Amino acid sequence: MMDSIISASDRYFAAVSALDKTAYLACFAEDAVAHDPYGGRPWQGHEGLSKFFGGMERTWASMSMTPGETYQSGGRVATTWSAQGTSKNGKTATFAGINIFTVNDDGLITQLEAYWDFQAMVAQIS
Repeated sequence: MMDSIISASDRYFAAVSALDKTAYLACFAEDAVAHDPYGGRPWQGHEGLSKFFGGMERTWASMSMTPGETYQSGGRVATTWSAQGTSKNGKTATFAGINIFTVNDDGLITQLEAYWDFQAMVAQIS
């Protein structure tokens, strides 16, 4: 199980870095819920996740999201990360956070809790 949990988070970071919506959605179970960032409105199912990713596609010309330390327990994994991106307006942002992934027996993410400062990132590219 641990290998599939780590693999799911690795696939997630690779998909975001490639700005690949198809690969991103393939990381998630059909009924997954993402809190990205946590405290905002949840993105539910592939339809909601597709809308979330559409916002990323409209915002970023390029993105690199690099995972750091990973801590696994049960069917969950917490991973620190750092990101750098260039927005479509040419401005750059550097930001970091922690993602907590819950993964099912099929190796798909069923829940994502992403902790990071959305407003600070937006301020860098505005």
